[in-house]
Amino acid sequence: MRIAMIAPVWIPVPPEGYGGIERMLKLLVDELVEMGQEVTLFAAGPSRTRAHQVITYEEAPTSHMGETLFDARHVGLAFREIRKGGFDLVHDHSGFIPTAFAGLLPVPLVHTLHGPFEPQVKAFYETFAQDAHYVTISRYQQTRCPGLNYAGVVYNAVDLEEHSPIGEKEDYLVYISRLCEDKGAHHAVRIARDTGHRLILAGKIDPGKDREFFEREIEPWLDGERIFYEGEVPQRRKTELMARARAFLFPIQWEEPFGLVMAEALACGTPVLTTRWGAAPEVVEHGKTGFVADAPDELPALLERIGEIDPAVCRAEAERRFSPRAMALGYLEVYRRVLDQGRKTAGPAMTA
Repeated sequence: MRIAMIAPVWIPVPPEGYGGIERMLKLLVDELVEMGQEVTLFAAGPSRTRAHQVITYEEAPTSHMGETLFDARHVGLAFREIRKGGFDLVHDHSGFIPTAFAGLLPVPLVHTLHGPFEPQVKAFYETFAQDAHYVTISRYQQTRCPGLNYAGVVYNAVDLEEHSPIGEKEDYLVYISRLCEDKGAHHAVRIARDTGHRLILAGKIDPGKDREFFEREIEPWLDGERIFYEGEVPQRRKTELMARARAFLFPIQWEEPFGLVMAEALACGTPVLTTRWGAAPEVVEHGKTGFVADAPDELPALLERIGEIDPAVCRAEAERRFSPRAMALGYLEVYRRVLDQGRKTAGPAMTA
């Protein structure tokens, strides 16, 4: 199969630091190539994958993130090459522009929805509901905009070599994510204080309201003994903190479309305690790989049962459900379904 893969323009594939979509794309592209597929990746440099690469910007325009000019040029150059022929389908991860112009392509466009359906975002996709074949990263995500031309659900993958168990567990809880109200960092601190557990927090703090939230709700409780904040840690330290923790505490308060950090924790053999928002119940199997509470106040009691969760089962489930191979197989099924649908729509070839 000849696949044109369009990455977001803002960050190389894979990213040096933060970049969830780009990290996932690296795993997907390399796995598809390993499985014998012909993949051309349209991305900004310096990207490093096993696919044939078409670099639209020699240096990713990260400092211009969100500026339409750069995004439009990236997609326009990709469409120019795609229209020349040589591809069976396009798989887009770059955002809004390709779906708006999918009808101009000579082959079908598969579009993965990576973010939440905010009202304006939902209205945009509904305008082009039938122009592309949409894939969500959870079943829950489809319920937020049910009228699109859905082709399937494919969970994001975790780098299982990078995220793996490390020796014995230590007696602490960990929270790794952006420190903000929606992610429930303040609830994690309160739960640790109320139960007497050590808690290590790590992650970035965005300026503005997130910084104000941190200074108001988190910083006063950092004592260097029970509650620690390590900052925005590099990937290796992030994995180490996850793997050695007794549990990953993630009391989210928003409609998370997937929650990759929870899958990463499971791959490290660490049970997850979370709340019933968004796709969390799809990622964490209650009583098997962690616990899912209806509210943060229920998590302390569930924390007392953390010994019931086998770290080896967490790892095994991550391998089964969130491996690069599982993700690639899921997308290959989507591709075949889309192409079969196109052939049925076209019907038999006409003869003179």
